[in-house]
Parts: sequence; C-alpha cells; structure tokens
Amino acid sequence: MCERLSVINSSFVSIVLTCLSSFAFAASTKPNVVLLVSDDQGWGDVGYHGGEMSTPNLDQLAKDGMELNRFYTYPICSPTRTSLLTGHISMRHDIFSPIPANLTIPHDEQLMNQAFKEAGYTTMTAGKWHLGMTHVRDLPINRGFDHTYGSLRAGPDYWTHGRGEQKDWARDGKTVFEKGYVTDLFGNEISRLIRDRDPSKPFFSYVAFTAPHTPLQAPQEYVDKYAHIDNGDRRIYCAMVEILDVAIGNILKAIDDEGIRDNTIVIFFSDNGPTTVGDSSGFRGRKGLVYEGGTRMPAIIRWPGKIPAGIRSEQPMVVYDLFPTFVEALDLKTNLNTPFDGESLWDVLKTGGKRERKTDMVIGTGTSYSVHSGDYKLVHSNINRNTPNSDPELVELFKIYDDPKETTNIADTHQDVVEKIMANNAVFADMVRNAPFREGRRGRAARIARGDSDPSGRNGVGTSGGASAPAGPPIARDNDGNIIHLHESLPRD
Repeated sequence: MCERLSVINSSFVSIVLTCLSSFAFAASTKPNVVLLVSDDQGWGDVGYHGGEMSTPNLDQLAKDGMELNRFYTYPICSPTRTSLLTGHISMRHDIFSPIPANLTIPHDEQLMNQAFKEAGYTTMTAGKWHLGMTHVRDLPINRGFDHTYGSLRAGPDYWTHGRGEQKDWARDGKTVFEKGYVTDLFGNEISRLIRDRDPSKPFFSYVAFTAPHTPLQAPQEYVDKYAHIDNGDRRIYCAMVEILDVAIGNILKAIDDEGIRDNTIVIFFSDNGPTTVGDSSGFRGRKGLVYEGGTRMPAIIRWPGKIPAGIRSEQPMVVYDLFPTFVEALDLKTNLNTPFDGESLWDVLKTGGKRERKTDMVIGTGTSYSVHSGDYKLVHSNINRNTPNSDPELVELFKIYDDPKETTNIADTHQDVVEKIMANNAVFADMVRNAPFREGRRGRAARIARGDSDPSGRNGVGTSGGASAPAGPPIARDNDGNIIHLHESLPRD
C-alpha cells in the first residue's frame, strides 16, 4: 500500500513539475521588447544614412531589420517620451516642452511599461527619465518598472553624473556613486539585466540614452578619430554617437549571447531632431521645430521571422503608434482611461507594405503644431496666445512626398485642404493656443534660430570630466550641510 502511494505521489509530483515547466516555457516564448532611444540625434547622424561617424551596430541592425523611413517624433524630448509611453498626443497631458518642475507624466493613465508588467513581463529602464520629479511617486521605479537606472533630468554630466555637486544618478530610486562614462554605463546595465533576468519571464526594456545630447563630452581617444573634422563641437558629437553605437552593440550582443535574438523585438529611434551640431541631412528645421528636421527620425525595427528584413518601409508612423501596435502584435491587455490617439500598424509592419493611415499624425509644441494628412503636411506656427511679442501667425502647406524638404508653401492655392485639416484637428490647435507661456522657452528658440550649438544654454563642452553642467536650482542639504542628492530630495508625503 505504501509503495502504491509512493508511486502515486511521485507521479503527481512529476505531473506538477511538467506543468510548471510548460508554463515557464510558455512565458518565455512571449517576445521580449527592447526600445533603444537616442537623444538629439539627426537624420544624417547614422552611418546607414551617410553619416560621417562610425555606427556599425546600427548599420547592421538596419540590414537585419526594417528601416522605418517615415517615422516621426515630437521635436522636443519630454513630449516624445510622453507620447511613447501613453500612446497619446502629448498636448493632451499639458506637456509641450521639456517637462517643467511642476508637472509629471499623468498618474491616471496606463503607461506602456505598466501594460507589459501586467502581462507578466519583467520591466527595466536605463537612461534619462525626464517625465517628472514632483514627488517620490514620480520616480520610474514607482511607475511600473522593476529595475531602473540613470537620471531624472536631461543632460547630466557624462563623467560626474549630475549637475554641480549634486548627483542625479540612481539605481532603483536610490543614489549610487560610481565612475564611468554615462553611455557605457547605460549599455552595461541593460546588458547585465538581460543576462541576469529570470529566463522564465519575457522582458520589456526601455533604454533612454542621453547621447548625443549636451554637454558635449567624450573620451579623447574617440574624439581623436574625428580630427579631420574642423568643427570641434562636431568632433565631440561624432565621438558621442560612436560610443552610443558601441553601447547598443553591447546590448545586441547580450541578446545574441542569451540565444533570444529571434524572440526579441528591437526598435531604435531618436527622440527629436538635432541641434546645429547635428546633421538633419538637408531637412528643414532642427530640434524644437515641427518641420521635418525636428520630427523625422532615423528609426529601425527588427523581429526576425516576423518582420521582413533588409527593406525600407515608407509607411508613415508616429511615436504614439508604438503602444497600440504592441497591443495588437503581442495581444497585450490594456486598462486605458483615454483611448489611444495612435493606431496599430502591425498589419503593415509584418508585411513590409504601406497603406493610408486611419488617423492624421499630429505633432505639437508650445507655439506651433503640424499635421500629416494623406499627401499633405500642414504647419501652423506662432499661435500661442500667451506668448508675449510672438512672431506673426503662419500657415504653411506642403505636398510632403513631393517636397520632403518643405521648400514650397502651397497653402494659398489649396485653401480647401488647409481648412479641412484645420477643422479636423481644431482641438489640438486650441491646446497649443492655450498652452502656458514658460519662462525661457523663447530664449531657447532664439538660440536655435541663431545657430548656437547648445540650445539648452549650457556650454558644457569637454572631452574629460572637467566640464560639468551648472548646478541649476539650489541644492538641498541636511542639517549638517551635506548634500541631499536628487532622488532623495523629492517630497515623500
């Protein structure tokens, strides 16, 4: 009798273990997702677009995947990141510019990473958050990421990891003190997390690199590779892009080493166009402007066996399409308070084809907006009624496929098209019209128009750790005068 019970128990345990093993295998077969986002990188700042910097890993990614030739973002960092994680036009959330101190990405909307986490994914991020720091609840570790690493603000010093004496550098919400060049550290962190992950669970990784955003800093040995370039800022910028490519290569190698290449979706794009030190390849405008140079980005997607490789897609796509596209492609469940503004483009990505969009692509700042609608692109500028001494309102219309460099304004001869696009998107125009005037915004715009290489106003250019960004607001200190570093300085009540 005892022997019989022993056999039954043994069989039961075996069945349970088999079921658990099957469950783990099923979980691991869900595709992983890796988002690689650079910062202020222009259309011409990749080798596969003829750039003068060395980017062999991105060039190979373009060969192994699909180049998204008409992928658009906002022309400024925080709006792009808001739209990426919410699937919404950023103006819906009052985010028109680099996020001000009194705002944060909304807490009542499901973020992309939260949807992945609720689907059983391990979620990780490294890089620049730049989506709010009004309270400790705004930290990315409290916004649906299991692992976080990097800075809260834009443009930390690449060597000292902060501004002035205050560190803006943390792992899982707690300040860490370590040496190293920021771009290398981001790549190393995500590579480590991929290798150390629980292999029974899929993972979602959002890598928000700060390169090649200012301050312009890079190791001298990389800068020396570009000695033939006359412009010193450009030499450093090229070096920063090359190091970015190395970091991306390390992440891609980790994926290959783990044997998960075929089951991992990799997407690369820049968050907005370049400052004047970057290369927009003749497209009109740069960072901060809704013309093509500020919004049309180098972008790639790779999913072996699921998305055609080695082709260039001409499908128009905007950053807030990514979330709904993942929802359809991966059968993610959502819990949205506000419906997506974007549309799923999974039907065309998996075939490599092109179709008419169901929705217009709307991109806006605190003063202007653009709309891609069919063959046309409308640019409506200088409409913010709260901006003092604004330039005259301007309406431009371009046949964007025939005139990608936006040289010929046809608004006067196509008033019917202008009126239709404006009527269909009046709600977004009103958001821009009523956007609050933010002190300093026109100063940044003026620097861009002047052609300054550093529109942030911080000329922290250097090839070593000696050039730090300025300290900014007063640094918090404890009763003994010791610095309270940024992550610990946030309110907790």
